[in-house]
Amino acid sequence: MRSRTSRRPRPRPACRTGRGSAQVTAPDARTWLITAAPAPTVPPAWRQGNRGLGLHEPVFAEAPAGWPGPLPTPAAETSAAALHALIRLQPDAAGSAEQTADAYTVPDRLPRPQSSFAGAAALWELVLVVDTGVSMAAWYPTVNAFAACVRDLPLFSETRIVKLRTHRSATPDGLFDRDLLNAIRLGESTFGRRKMVLILTDGVGAAWKRRLLWPDLRCWAGCHTVAILNVLPHYNWHLSGLHTRSLRLRTQHPGCANRALLAEPSDTPSLPGEPGPEQSASLYIPVLEIRKRWLDQWARLLMSQRLPVRQQVLEIPEDDAGQARATERAASGELDADPDRRIATFRTAASDNSFALAVLLAAAPLNRHVMQLIAVELLPEADAGDLAAILTSGLITTVDGVPEHHDPFDAVTFDFLPGVRQRLLSLGETRRTRKVAQLLDTFLGPHVPAMRGIAQRMRSPDPTGTPRPTRDTHHYSRVELALLTALSGDSQSHREAAHALQAELDKPLP
Repeated sequence: MRSRTSRRPRPRPACRTGRGSAQVTAPDARTWLITAAPAPTVPPAWRQGNRGLGLHEPVFAEAPAGWPGPLPTPAAETSAAALHALIRLQPDAAGSAEQTADAYTVPDRLPRPQSSFAGAAALWELVLVVDTGVSMAAWYPTVNAFAACVRDLPLFSETRIVKLRTHRSATPDGLFDRDLLNAIRLGESTFGRRKMVLILTDGVGAAWKRRLLWPDLRCWAGCHTVAILNVLPHYNWHLSGLHTRSLRLRTQHPGCANRALLAEPSDTPSLPGEPGPEQSASLYIPVLEIRKRWLDQWARLLMSQRLPVRQQVLEIPEDDAGQARATERAASGELDADPDRRIATFRTAASDNSFALAVLLAAAPLNRHVMQLIAVELLPEADAGDLAAILTSGLITTVDGVPEHHDPFDAVTFDFLPGVRQRLLSLGETRRTRKVAQLLDTFLGPHVPAMRGIAQRMRSPDPTGTPRPTRDTHHYSRVELALLTALSGDSQSHREAAHALQAELDKPLP
């Protein structure tokens, strides 16, 4: 409470914008809202057009115009802004650091004269490796936003996108487009351009848990600056295959490759007079949340040479046993085949929002756009983590024959395992199920004839008016059958319509 004798601060004097202009009173400093950081210094190489400007295609296809926005995601713009600090790496220092790192990695290569590339050494080539596993469908707005932001940073002369297939690949060779990696030359050191490799993932795919990526990560980290950006918050990292530990790191040279990182345990800091950290045979790859404070700390590590910086790191040892684990898959890890027990297991471990969202999604044909639509419209308190929990719950599988993560909004890419959809619908409310049908009719109906008028058919079903299933629409027809069955207690017409549609689905599809 303000004292009676205290004096209020005097208002700042009004300023004039010119002769005859109105006086404008400056606002009190306490009411200011800082909305942006100062623009960084743009290096000359950027202004000379080393990088082409223009619009870029998103990494994942966006929802059509007119659909509601996606679930809340981490602020990609703020996170990417932390990388602006790396522009302060001077060309001379960066060039010498790159030469030293190259000489360490490829000792038989003679360095070129620094003057041949000193003007471009302040810029990096960015390789953005994007995980396209099943659970990453929940994070596609984050991936698209972050990719768009880093493409606009003057720090990077070029940005290349590489897709990582962690779901369907059973061998290391199937994880990437190897021809594209060879063209980018990620496995070798290149003078004149420093490469930064940022890997966007949630670490949930089988390839992470079976360590299929370890040989590639070791190859990249031996030549370039590599970091993993985990879309999951730190308190959920135990759910992924990225098992990290906290270390205090420092660089041998600012902007050096990961091989030149020196580490010491964070709980045993070095004291004055004690020997510093020693070079280890292991490679350390920082793992970061996509949040500004995490990227700020990593940028400090890259720019610092003397002071250690605490980081969460993924350690890849020299004699990694991941190759032996790549072929191991214990059958005991499989979930129970009974749908009731599957749902009970998920309900025990999941949050209330995740389970409520799963019940709503049981009333719809599934792809990432429809899932985001239902979550935003009917469960706005949910977030991308709740959707990701459903995708990794063991209740959902991918539909065969759909190109991986090039799915349009009018295709079915996910489906519930047998029996799960019906059990979830039985746990829902009739009014909520009808709301889902109305959303499908409003947003999906104009593009998918099988969904056109589904809200009316759920209110007043007509056995003769239900669209006949075909090979292209049988996924939608099975969803409609599940809805009619769940609502069969409402009237006799619902039961008759469900019986007629079941008979059509039992016939050979045209």
